[in-house]
Amino acid sequence: MSVTPAPLRLRTPAFLVDQLVVLVAVCLPVVLSGVSFSALLTPGDTRTIVFLLLMAAAFLYHFLFEWQTGETIGKRLFGLTVISDDGSALEFRGSLFRNALRLIDGLGYWSVAVAVILYRGDGKRIGDVVGRTIVVRR
Repeated sequence: MSVTPAPLRLRTPAFLVDQLVVLVAVCLPVVLSGVSFSALLTPGDTRTIVFLLLMAAAFLYHFLFEWQTGETIGKRLFGLTVISDDGSALEFRGSLFRNALRLIDGLGYWSVAVAVILYRGDGKRIGDVVGRTIVVRR
């Protein structure tokens, strides 16, 4: 089955919405707990912990939402969904590999992901290739 990848002009704003969701979900509780803003900007344990929380939250958010529904909040707002290459619903393995490789795709402010998508011409970042997934319009 042939599927058409979603264009970057839709994937980019969906991604930005998802980043905002994760940022608020992690930073709001941190700030409400009384951690000062300056502590978040100063190298040290607090900043490291918040960074690790952001990484874990981003992975879990994308992995769980995409595995269960094929969509994150950002993707839903922009009419996108993640499916397997063969057009079937996204499965556990595909979501796991796709999202585990976000660390590589995210290097250089996501320039690696954009470069791979543009170079390959099939709308896939490294995580999509390994996970055998594709982002499409609903």
